[in-house]
Amino acid sequence: MPRFRTAVVAAIATGAAVLLAPAAAAQPAPGLAWQPCQDSRDVECASLTVPVNWSTVDSGTLQVAVARRKATSANRIGTLVYFPGGPGDSGVGRLLRESPLSPEITSRFDIVSFDPRGTSRSGALVCDPALTGSLPNVDPDTGARFADVLAYSEKLWASCRDKHGALIDNVDSVSVARDVDALRAALGEHKISLYGRSYGTLAQQMYAERFPDRVRAMVLDSVFDHNLGTRAMLESSTRAGEDAFDQFAAWCRRTPSCVLHGQDVGAVFDRLYERAGRGELHEPGEPARLVTPFDLVASTRQPFSGPRWAEFAVRLKSLTDGQGTPVPARPGKAELVTLFCNDNAISFRSEEQWRHQWRRLNRIAPHLRTHPVWQFASLCAGWTGAIPNPQHRPVITGAPPVLLLNSRHDPATGHEWARGVHRDIKRSVLVTYDGSGHGVYERGACTTGVTDRYLLDGVLPPAGTHCPAADPR
Repeated sequence: MPRFRTAVVAAIATGAAVLLAPAAAAQPAPGLAWQPCQDSRDVECASLTVPVNWSTVDSGTLQVAVARRKATSANRIGTLVYFPGGPGDSGVGRLLRESPLSPEITSRFDIVSFDPRGTSRSGALVCDPALTGSLPNVDPDTGARFADVLAYSEKLWASCRDKHGALIDNVDSVSVARDVDALRAALGEHKISLYGRSYGTLAQQMYAERFPDRVRAMVLDSVFDHNLGTRAMLESSTRAGEDAFDQFAAWCRRTPSCVLHGQDVGAVFDRLYERAGRGELHEPGEPARLVTPFDLVASTRQPFSGPRWAEFAVRLKSLTDGQGTPVPARPGKAELVTLFCNDNAISFRSEEQWRHQWRRLNRIAPHLRTHPVWQFASLCAGWTGAIPNPQHRPVITGAPPVLLLNSRHDPATGHEWARGVHRDIKRSVLVTYDGSGHGVYERGACTTGVTDRYLLDGVLPPAGTHCPAADPR
C-alpha cells in the first residue's frame, strides 16, 4: 500500500481521538520577559516556552516569538490576540510594521501577536534546500505524474524530519491554539479577544472549540472552512478564483484606464495559458526563464487579493508583448506546505483519481483551470505522518457570539467558505463586503465600524449585514 494512504487512515483515527478527548488546559506559564523590540521602540518582544508536542511532556520545548503594542487609554479593556494568516505569515512582523487594527481598538487593547510554531522566529522549518527551492510540476497537462509528486513529497518530508524531528508533526492549528492559551496564561488574562485573517481563522476556531470560556470576543476575517473534504475544498477554491478573475475582467471592460480595456480579457489570458503550456511563454526581458501555466495561475494570488487589478492588467499585457519589467523569481517555500498538511487529510487514491480531479477543476474554471491550493493538496497527498488536525466541523459551545467577515468575491477564502462556517457556528453573524479582495476589516467605514463596535462593546450587527464595495485599484 502506498504510504500516503496509510497516512490518511491514521489521520482519521487521530482526529477522532482528538475530538473525543477533553481539552487539556495549558499548564500555567511564567510571566513573559518583555523587552523593547530591536526594530521598533513602540513594540515589546518576548519568547514563550511551549512543548513541541502538547500531548507528550518529554517532547522537548519550543520558543514562540511574541510581540505586544500596549494600550494607550486609561480605559483599557484587555488583551486582543492577532492570529496571522498564510500559512506562514508573521504576527510579530505585522506588529513591528503597524497595528493590524484601528486606532480606537489599539488604544483600548494590548494588541499581542506571535509567529506560529514552525515559522519565522518560532523555530522556522528549514528543510533540504535542493528540494524546497524547486517544487515539482503538478500540472498533468504539461507532463506531471502523480507518482513523481509523491516521490518528491516523501523525500521532502524525510529531509524535514531529519532536521527538525518531532516538530514537523506538530505544526498544526490545534497546537497553535494551545500555544495561544499558554500565552493567555502567561499574560495573566482570564479571557482574551481574538482577531485573525485567512489561515489564522482556523487556529481561532480550534481555540474556541477547546477553550470557549476563555474567549471574550472573536472576529474571523476571510474565513477558512475546515469542514471540507479534498474534492469540496479544491472545487470551492477553484470557483472562488474563477469568480475573482471574472470580476477583474468585468472591471477592465468598464474601466478605460485598464490597459486591456476594449479587449476580451478572458481570451488574452487563455492565449497566454496556451503559450505557457507549449513552453513558449517567457518572462519579459529574461528569455531563458519560462512562465508555466501554473506560474500564470499563481500570479493572480496577490493582485486578486488586493485587489490590484490595474497592476495585473499591466502584467498580462507585458507577457503578451514580451516587453516590460520582469517579475523577480520567488524561491520555493515548500516548508510552509507542512503546516497545511498537518491540518488537512488529502486523499487521492490513484494517478487516475488525481487526473480526474484536475479535469473537474478545468471545467469549473474555464480561464484559470485550477487554483494555487492544488499544489498544496498534491504535495500533502504524499504526507508520510499522521495528520493531527484533520478536517472536521467546529463544535463551539459556551463561547460568546462570533463575528465573521468575508468579501463577496474573495479569491482565497471564498464566500461559500464563510457561509459554511457561519452555519457551523450557531451563534455567529456573517458580514459580507460586497466587493473583491482578501481581508475585509480595513475596506471602509462600514467593515471597520461593525467590527470595532463588536470588539469594544460586544454588540453584533444585524444578521445579513452587507457593506458596500470600495472602488478597486
